[in-house]
Amino acid sequence: MASNLGVDVGGTFTDVIVFDEDTHELTIDKVLSTPANPSEGVLAGVEEATGKAGASVADLELLFHGTTVVTNMLLEETGSRVGLITSAGHEDILHLARAWTPGPLYGWMDMEKPDPLADLVDTRGIAGTISSPEGEVTEPLDEAAVRETVRDLADSGIESLTVALLNSYLNPAHEERVREIVAEEAPGLPVSISAEIVPEYGEYERTLTTVINDYARPHVIDYLDELDASLESAGSTATMNVVRSDGGLMSSAAAKNHPVELALSGPSGGVVGAATIAEKKGVPDVLTLDMGGTSTDVSLVEDYTAETTRQTKVGYREFKSRAVDVNTVGAGGGSIARIQLSGSLQVGPESSGADPGPACYGQGGAEPTVTDANVVLGRIPPMVQLGGTMDLDREAAHEVIEEIADERGSSVEEAAQAILDIVNENMHSALRVVSVERGYDPREFGLVAFGGAGPMHANALADVMGAYPLIVPPGPGVMSAFGFLTSDVQNEFSETYLETDRDVDGDDVHAELLALREEATDWLDSEGVDQADHAFEYYADCRYFRQDIQMSSPIDLDNLRSETGLAEIKADFEARHDRRFGFSLDAPLEIANLRVIGKGTVEGVTIEEHDLTEEVPSAAKIDTDEVYFDGEHHETGIYDRAELLPGNELDGPAIVVADDATIVVQPDHVATVDRYANVEINRGDGA
Repeated sequence: MASNLGVDVGGTFTDVIVFDEDTHELTIDKVLSTPANPSEGVLAGVEEATGKAGASVADLELLFHGTTVVTNMLLEETGSRVGLITSAGHEDILHLARAWTPGPLYGWMDMEKPDPLADLVDTRGIAGTISSPEGEVTEPLDEAAVRETVRDLADSGIESLTVALLNSYLNPAHEERVREIVAEEAPGLPVSISAEIVPEYGEYERTLTTVINDYARPHVIDYLDELDASLESAGSTATMNVVRSDGGLMSSAAAKNHPVELALSGPSGGVVGAATIAEKKGVPDVLTLDMGGTSTDVSLVEDYTAETTRQTKVGYREFKSRAVDVNTVGAGGGSIARIQLSGSLQVGPESSGADPGPACYGQGGAEPTVTDANVVLGRIPPMVQLGGTMDLDREAAHEVIEEIADERGSSVEEAAQAILDIVNENMHSALRVVSVERGYDPREFGLVAFGGAGPMHANALADVMGAYPLIVPPGPGVMSAFGFLTSDVQNEFSETYLETDRDVDGDDVHAELLALREEATDWLDSEGVDQADHAFEYYADCRYFRQDIQMSSPIDLDNLRSETGLAEIKADFEARHDRRFGFSLDAPLEIANLRVIGKGTVEGVTIEEHDLTEEVPSAAKIDTDEVYFDGEHHETGIYDRAELLPGNELDGPAIVVADDATIVVQPDHVATVDRYANVEINRGDGA
C-alpha cells in the first residue's frame, strides 16, 4: 500500500499523519519529541504511525517534514561559529544594525541586546569595490588577501563562512570569486554568499540573513544527513521534502543549502492546510487560529491564499526571508492565571509547559491554568483522556481554580469563566492585529480553528468577531502535519529594481520577470519537478517614490505589456495602501523589487468527499453533562467525533470529543458535519 506521511516536530510532541493513497484514509499519531536528537523522535513517530495505519516505512512514497531545528537554534543561540567576510570598512555592520527598541514605553531600559551571530573576532574586511547603481568593478578584489583571510579564519576554528560584500546584489562577481577561493583553501567549509541568499538592496538585512543561514547550516546538514540515514536504515525509499517558512516545500539537499528558509517551518503548515480546507469548502477568506499549550498563532487567508511577509522575526532578530505572516501571542492551554498585587486577574504569557503541565495532568502542577479552567467548567468532559491515554485529575483542577476564586471573592465557576474570558480576549487582540489593524473586517471572514486547544475556544472568538462559518477540520491537533501534505514545491527569486512608473514601461518590467522566471524554472528542474507541473506567480514590491513603506502587488504577466499594465499595479498598490493606512498620495509609484515564485504541484493528499446523511447523531452521543455557559449550567450533549457522520447536525450547547482535540459548541449555535468531515459551526436562528 502506497502512503504519504507528514511529520511536524514540536517542542513537546512530534505530530505524524499518514495518508493511504488507495483508501484515502488518514491516520494520526503523536509521540514525544527528542530535543537532544530530533531525528530519533521523527523516526519513532514515522514507525509508530505507519504501523498504526497498517503499513510500513517501506510503503512510504512521499515524506513531508516540518522542523523547529532552526527556530530553536536562534532562540537558544546554539548554532555554529560563523566567520564573516565583508567589505573593508564595514566590519561593524552587524553591530550597527537597525534602530529598534522594544515596547512598552521605556522598554529599552530593560533591553538586553544580544551579540551578533558572527563575532567581531571572526569578521574580516577585504579590498574590492562594486559601484552603485551601475554594478561596475571600480576596485579589483585583492585575491591574495582573501586567501590569507580564509586560511586565518579556517585555522581559528570557524564552522561556516558568510561572504557579504557591499553592492553585491548588483554584481555578485566578487562574492562568487571569494567562494571559489574558499573551496580551494578550505574545502568542506560551508560557505554562503549574500547575493544568492538575498539578492536585494539593504546591506544590513542581506548580511544578517546570510549569517543566520550559515549559523544554522552545519547543524541542519548533520540533522538531515542523520535523518536520511535513519529512514533509509528503516527501509524507506520515500522522497523527503522539507517545509519552508512560506508553507512551500524543498528537497533535503536544497534545505541544507538554505536553512534560513526553515525558520518558521512548523507554523506555516497549519495555515496552508487551513487555506486548502477553506478552498475545498468554497470559503475564500478565513482567519486561522492555532492554539497550543503555550502560545497561539493567528493568520489571515485572503482569496484562498495565506498572507506572507518578507520580514521574518525570531526572538530579537528580524531578517529577510519569505514566511507565512503569523502573529503569535502567549495564550495557550498551559497559560498560568494569577492575581496581581492590584487585585486584577492576569492569564499568561507564562505557561506551565508539558512538565509539570496544568494541575489536571496530575504531574505535580500546582498553578491554575486555562486547561484547568476548562475542566472545572465541564468543557473537557470526564471521559476525556490526555492524548487518548491519560486520565485527568479533575479534583486537582478544582483546587487550583478555587484558590483564584477565594482571592477574587467569587464562585469557582465564575473564576474559571473569568480565566477563559481573559485568554479569549488575548487571542481576540491577536486576531485584530491581522485583520482590523490591517484594514480587514473580520465579519467578512470565516474562522478555521485547530491546535490541541483551539477548537475549545474558537466558538467564543467567532461569536465576538462575527467570523462565520467556524470550521474545525478533522485531526485539528495535527493540523500542521496535515498542511505539509497539501503543500507544493516552491521557491522565490527576486531582484532589486528601483524604477518608477514614470521611467519604465510594462515591456521593461516584463523582460526582467522573464529572466527571473528562467531562474525559477532551472530550480524547479533541479528539484525534479516535471515541466507540466511548473507554475509561476509574479509580484512587485511597491512604494510611493521617496517613501519606505513597501507593499507587494501581484502582476498579471499577460496584461503587463498592455497600455494599462503598470497602471493596474499602481491601482492595486494604492488600494492596499488605502485599506492599511487610510490614505493614498499623489506621487509616482516606485517598484523596489521584482519577484517570481516558482511552484511545482505535489499531490500529497486527497480530501475525500462523502455523501450526507439525514440520520440524527444518536449513535455518536455518549453522555449528557452539566456544562457552565453564560453564568449558569446547561444540560449539554457529549458526542464522539469518530462516530459522527457527514450531514449530522448538533444543537448547542454540545461538546465533541476526540483524542487530539475537544470542540465546544456554545448555546444558540448549530454544528454540522460537512461532506469533508469538517465540523462547521454557525449561529442558530435564535442567536
